[in-house]
Amino acid sequence: MLNLTSSSVVPFDCMASCISSPMLYTITTVNYFFFSGAVGFLGVVVNVIKVIIFFKIGFKDTTNISFFSLSVADTGVVLMLLGFSVVYNPGVIQAVTYFEVVDSVGYISFGWPYAGCSRVASMMTAVITVERFMCVSLPLKVRTIITPKVSIVTSFTVFCVVMATVVPAFLASRLGPAYNARVNKTTLGLIHPPMAASLEGFTLMAMVVFQLLAFGVVTACTFALIRSFTRTVQWRKQVSNSSSSLTGRDKKLVKMVIFISFSFIVFSIPGVVITFMMIFIKEFKMTGLYKNLFVTLFSSFYPMDGLNSLVNFFIFLYMSSKFRNIFMSMFHLRLVFGTNIQSEGIAKAQKGDYHSENEKDIMI
Repeated sequence: MLNLTSSSVVPFDCMASCISSPMLYTITTVNYFFFSGAVGFLGVVVNVIKVIIFFKIGFKDTTNISFFSLSVADTGVVLMLLGFSVVYNPGVIQAVTYFEVVDSVGYISFGWPYAGCSRVASMMTAVITVERFMCVSLPLKVRTIITPKVSIVTSFTVFCVVMATVVPAFLASRLGPAYNARVNKTTLGLIHPPMAASLEGFTLMAMVVFQLLAFGVVTACTFALIRSFTRTVQWRKQVSNSSSSLTGRDKKLVKMVIFISFSFIVFSIPGVVITFMMIFIKEFKMTGLYKNLFVTLFSSFYPMDGLNSLVNFFIFLYMSSKFRNIFMSMFHLRLVFGTNIQSEGIAKAQKGDYHSENEKDIMI
């Protein structure tokens, strides 16, 4: 009996002691300051460009509305990454003296806001994937079901609901004088009110639900979308001039959304793994026994959402002629990719000269 008990405890003891404080300092400095800083800086530039371009395209098309909302959420994500980079600057850490102070400031100032923006981006990716799946499955009805007004309300609701669930986490912790066991003195740290565990637990559970829900929906709809799209294309070859078939624009949108969904799935896998660790390992949290391992893994995987937004930018740039033309006209660029870009398209983007309002507001 003794052997069984001791053997079951050993792995968790290893989890508690495998990351020392000096090692934690080095890892978080590299991940938060260098890696997150680089991704955050590039991400801010790229996502601000995305927001401007989708704003220029307009909001009369449901897809543009969803992509604009996703870009806004991604901008919040990379801003938080940039904030982590500033807080974990070696110069700041040296000036503050105690690493725990920096850790606490980063956690309360950027940790939870990052989680909120990240979950909004995840849920918006799920919304976009569902929209495209409906477009393939119900091509004749989708435009009456999903209207621009519905897309705006959906995006606004996602932002409000997700961000509302983050509020309890801020009520669960605040900065103030706290006892630091490592240096045996009082320093700036996190102070928790009596209901802290319940408040933070609620937010944590909400973040877990949003993460797993978005991941599940995107994964399921992506594979279903591929299957439906393949069937539709095959059927289209057999029956030409059918009003229920997808238009060329819809086909391009479906392909682009599939690429975006795959990018989301790949970059979300590490976060999903950590989420399951938080669910099944009680002490795997910021204030738990395995805090060092928790911070190490999170600092390593935090930039993943920022990287995903960077990949999305290049997907838009490569697969959307409208996005590409406006981008090139903004910076007076010539052909960068090996695609056939007509000079007339760039001229339209510069002058706003379109044959119809619909042409102006179409993403592809």
